[in-house]
Amino acid sequence: MIRKLSTLTAVGLIAACTDSGSTPIAEGDVDAAADAGVVIPCGASGVSKGPWSLHVDGSSAIVRWEACRQGASNGVSFAPETGGPQRSVDATEAAFVVTKTTAAPLDPKATPDYAGTWYMHEASLTGLSPGTCYTYQLSADSALAGRLCTARAPGDPIRFMAIGDTNPALGHTAGTLKFALAKNPDFVIHGGDIQYYASTLETWALWFPIMNPMLRQGAFFPAIGNHELENPAEYAEYSTRFFGGAGFDGATEHYRFESGGVWFFSVDTQDPITLSSPQGQWLTASLADAATKPGFRFSVVFFHKPLVTCGDTSDDPVARAQLEPIFIKNRVSLVLQAHMHGYERFTFPGITYVTTGGGGGIIVEPDKNIARDYCGSRVASGNYHHATVFDVAGAAPASDAGAPSLHGAAIDEFGAVRDDFQITLP
Repeated sequence: MIRKLSTLTAVGLIAACTDSGSTPIAEGDVDAAADAGVVIPCGASGVSKGPWSLHVDGSSAIVRWEACRQGASNGVSFAPETGGPQRSVDATEAAFVVTKTTAAPLDPKATPDYAGTWYMHEASLTGLSPGTCYTYQLSADSALAGRLCTARAPGDPIRFMAIGDTNPALGHTAGTLKFALAKNPDFVIHGGDIQYYASTLETWALWFPIMNPMLRQGAFFPAIGNHELENPAEYAEYSTRFFGGAGFDGATEHYRFESGGVWFFSVDTQDPITLSSPQGQWLTASLADAATKPGFRFSVVFFHKPLVTCGDTSDDPVARAQLEPIFIKNRVSLVLQAHMHGYERFTFPGITYVTTGGGGGIIVEPDKNIARDYCGSRVASGNYHHATVFDVAGAAPASDAGAPSLHGAAIDEFGAVRDDFQITLP
């Protein structure tokens, strides 16, 4: 599989950036773009994509953005959301070459993803207070702003959003985000298939403006989907350049993070996840390790291709048979999956599976494989665009403050709650 390429590589200037218009070119390499005299559109601030946050724990976070010219923006200011002194921090800048211009053939008005040199910026925010939400803004333009919430203390309530298979050019994602983000989640989990070149309507340059409300709501923790690999260079030139290093431990393809005593694990279903695989071995050891941490409540595992689904995609009974005993042993109470463009909720002993793949792609038939032997355990489903908002309340099981509970609500693009459920956790 052609995919695991290097991400940030320092290079010289290949294609110029100005504040003027541009001359699109056909797909080709960087040298061809430079020889053609291509001018990449570059606004007054120099910021071309972002900002967004990731790699957030109890005392630190990373804010990242892309610029279309060198030295265009190199600082972030931030302060507690509820008020307090403002601090500033500089960012590092690294040049990155995109090797091919990719357009959206069915939408000629969509800005292409231009070949050339782009400048990734990363600011490390440190000394943050646990369980606190912050607002931040770029020095280049105060309107380029967002928020992030540091990890909550074990036992504190947390709220997060899950979404998958976003294809915002089709027109359904913006409404979905409007209503789900109104619930004010601390962070967003993405089940993969973040952007769709395959739709021929979409580029990353189109994707970012539509998805900015999600990216600026809180930290972004994506899983890898098959559409992150639509051409040989996309994984390195876009997916991991933007979102690599989202979590802690593991690697770019699989990682973990924690908030409120709840541990979250992302794995990459484009690679094997069975117990004998490197990912399976990492997941087994990391789940067991998390379960020993002070204040541990339960774990959530999220990925793209489903282990169980009654919809129009394949399932993975081999991986499920191997992983579920590990999940149960280490109190994985929630598994989030995508890939099937619809909604499903399964209740199995000790584990709830939620398919939340209705983030914007073309909705499919969630009952196409209803004859699968486990489909009697599916308690909710629907063919609608949606995101799912989760609330964790209660305290760690060892305390006397009550058992923890998990509440979920699948919210469609019109604001209707299509599934509402509560789980009492062990």
